[in-house]
Amino acid sequence: MKVKVTRTAFNELAQIHSHIARDNPEAALGVFLRIKEVIQRLGEFPYLARIADESGIRVFPVMPFPYLIFYTVGHREVIIRNVRHAGRTRP
Repeated sequence: MKVKVTRTAFNELAQIHSHIARDNPEAALGVFLRIKEVIQRLGEFPYLARIADESGIRVFPVMPFPYLIFYTVGHREVIIRNVRHAGRTRP
């Protein structure tokens, strides 16, 4: 399936990268690449995660890092809604 990343999710990814890169640019790249890998996997297997609530949002963890990907499955596309630290409030 095609994967679409919303502006919100893109901005959250940039913030995650920027926050980690202040202390460790190499680690920031590793986290970013792992998140990208998981997003690509969700495009291949969009039903990996269960529906989390009545809105149809699915949540998938970015192991081994404490991040969650919030997404929906539309007609022929996966829409990445948010990428957040697991300790943050859910959208």
